[in-house]
Formats: sequence, structure tokens, C-alpha cells
Amino acid sequence: MAPGFTAACLQGGSVLVKNLIPYFRRKKNIKQYDMARALNVSPSYLCKVERGTQEPTEQFKKACARHLNIPIKQLFPEKIEGKNVEKINNSFKNKLWSVRKEKSIKQYELANMLNCSPSYLSKVEKGLQDPTGSFKKACAKILKIRESELFP
Repeated sequence: MAPGFTAACLQGGSVLVKNLIPYFRRKKNIKQYDMARALNVSPSYLCKVERGTQEPTEQFKKACARHLNIPIKQLFPEKIEGKNVEKINNSFKNKLWSVRKEKSIKQYELANMLNCSPSYLSKVEKGLQDPTGSFKKACAKILKIRESELFP
């Protein structure tokens, strides 16, 4: 699975994705809970759509696109070419969120393994807080990835 994407799979240099809601939502610093409330859906519904486990209705797609001010085809693409995958991944300050998602580890589970609060982990993932050196080392060890790849 390509880092940074949920419900994605590699296929001939491109990535098939269900949606880019998490990417644009995070880019605009909108919390999942706040967006769900603004769209008049439950946070769990939005979460399932973002992960690709729930197929969104056309009405929801339109509302999402309107709320994020993004064209529907850009928000729900059929596939993303390799060059654009790199661009999207590079927009994140670190790869912690995408690697955690790729390994199917829930945020609270990783926070528990790292002996930190889910709130702290969330802030680091979003690039709102710089992690300590020991935190970076622990993340790399637990996620079995080089620290330099996780925190470029």
C-alpha cells in the first residue's frame, strides 16, 4: 500500500484510491469530528468513508467537495499517478501517519506502545509538534522503519 493513502493499492506506477478526504482535510487543518458535524454525519461514518470501508453516497461526495472546496473528481479520483503520490506524501511533515495507517495500527495502540498520549501522537503526525529524538527512535523501532525515512 502506498504511504499516505487508505484503501489504496499499487498498480503499474499509479495508485488506486477510494478518496483523498483525509489528505485535504488535514491540509486544511480540519478535525475529523468537526468536518463530520459540518456535513451532518457521524464521525464514525466519515472515518469509515476515509478508510474506504464505507461507500459514500453521491450526496455525501458533493457535500464533502463543497465543504473542502475541492472538485469531486479530485477528492474521489479513480487513480493517482506516481508523480502525484510523491507530491501528496511530501506535503506531510513526516511519514508517521501514513506508515501507521499502512501497518493498520490504530493511533491509541501506537500511543500505548510509545508510552505517550494519543493527543501527543496526533500532534506529531499532523506536524503540529516536533517530536523528541527519543520519540523518533522509538517510533522507528516499533514501526520497523529507518528513522530517516519516517522523519525526513
